[in-house]
Amino acid sequence: MKLDATLAREIKAANGDGSRDAKFTLLHRIDAAVKDMSTPEIMGRFNELLVKHGRAVTAICVAATIWVRLERLDRWQMKWAEAVLALWTTKPPMGAYRASFDDGLHPTRICEYAASFIKCTTED
Repeated sequence: MKLDATLAREIKAANGDGSRDAKFTLLHRIDAAVKDMSTPEIMGRFNELLVKHGRAVTAICVAATIWVRLERLDRWQMKWAEAVLALWTTKPPMGAYRASFDDGLHPTRICEYAASFIKCTTED
């Protein structure tokens, strides 16, 4: 699976220069997104949170959540998640767990509210 070139550039830019400051800046942005996305209301607020936190941070959080919920999801989302997480070069150990959110919904519900975002950021 190939990610959209624009999203790939945005994630690489979010990594910054690889310095410690850049790493922590991105982690703080991810922490804020995880806090906002950890709610059952994400079904209705996903697009709002996408705009608020940006495509790169949202993609990292969604990818991490898909990776954490692997056993319950379809494989096409996992390929996307692996591609996104591979671009997150400044992730700390266990970074996917830190970036995943708990929306309190059934694990497969992410396939409903994030499916259009995943499809829009994938090149066939």
